[in-house]
Amino acid sequence: MLKEKERKTVQHSELPEVDDELSVSLRMRLKSHHSGWTTVFRKGSDDEVVLMRTPGLFLYANNSKLHPRFTGNWESNAGIGAVGDGLLFNKWYHITYTLSDREKRMDIYINGVWTAFNAIENVQMHKVKFNDAPLHIGWFDGEIEYDYNNN
Repeated sequence: MLKEKERKTVQHSELPEVDDELSVSLRMRLKSHHSGWTTVFRKGSDDEVVLMRTPGLFLYANNSKLHPRFTGNWESNAGIGAVGDGLLFNKWYHITYTLSDREKRMDIYINGVWTAFNAIENVQMHKVKFNDAPLHIGWFDGEIEYDYNNN
């Protein structure tokens, strides 16, 4: 478990092998909103030339709405614009992020309830780009427990 403002970087070699599907399940409790975008987790880089974020879960500035993202061969910042009304302070949430190139979709569950999805429309041409970069976890003001699996 990561406590307030703790961060962890997990090297690619320490993670399960991912071919075309993954899921990340976590429990998190937010202490405060941030004035800018905040990372819950992301695997990849923020290099503007080669943006990689498969998988990525971010929080909007000032309201902490979930902003799930991934990188595809057609779009470096694909995903769902905003999920829900924003996280409440000091409340534990169980969040699951699933991403499947095989099924061409991303699903988000909050406290076991299917809450949002993104479908890849051009199923023949568009592919999810998985990467071998490190996984960065816990860049927000709160606590987090996590699990990273390939399906």
